[in-house]
Amino acid sequence: MKTFSPVGSALVALLLAEAARGSAAAATPPHPKEAEHLAMLANSTDLQTRARACQELGVVGGPASVGALAALLGTEHLSDYARSGLEGMSAPAAGEALRRALPTLEGRFLAGAVVSLGVRRERAAVAELRELALDNRRGAAAEAIAALGMIGTPEAAKVLELVLAGGAAEPKGAAAHAALVAAERLAKEGKPAEARRLLEATRRAVPGGPAAEAAKAQLAGMGKGR
Repeated sequence: MKTFSPVGSALVALLLAEAARGSAAAATPPHPKEAEHLAMLANSTDLQTRARACQELGVVGGPASVGALAALLGTEHLSDYARSGLEGMSAPAAGEALRRALPTLEGRFLAGAVVSLGVRRERAAVAELRELALDNRRGAAAEAIAALGMIGTPEAAKVLELVLAGGAAEPKGAAAHAALVAAERLAKEGKPAEARRLLEATRRAVPGGPAAEAAKAQLAGMGKGR
């Protein structure tokens, strides 16, 4: 039978107790496996075991698991597993943790967190993603642009339009592909005017390219293509 150290077990108990005090979802009991996987993450020295715990917490974890996963976002070998866990969690705190981590991360760790915000469709992250999309110095502009496309809200579309109107070819190309994704989502969610505006901006930004042709086809499918 597997045993855990007193320090790790105490940490798990503290995390669960804190979540119970501060979470609005405290009325919903935690998954019976959550404490087990938190304990594995806190106690095990085996990399594969800890990675598996991160993944499992994405399925069974609640607010109590957010802090443990967020603490690993800048950790070699476990960062991808940690953010995958946060991606899968329904708790709003998971998205908030990813947003709070952005100023502290660099390189691929930052890029990964940005992608996870897109996967989660974190609408509240549009302001942070706008800053990253317009700033090449942080090195996550392409990922931020793609995330904005996945989020696909009118606010995200405005940022994509801004990038499309810019002068640099590389971000414009990334924004064109993201715009196609966002426009499809906007149209499905009953916002055809925003979708058309974004598709027209794409046609103007990359005339004659594959993205422009795809934008034209999407417009035609909406009954407004010319």
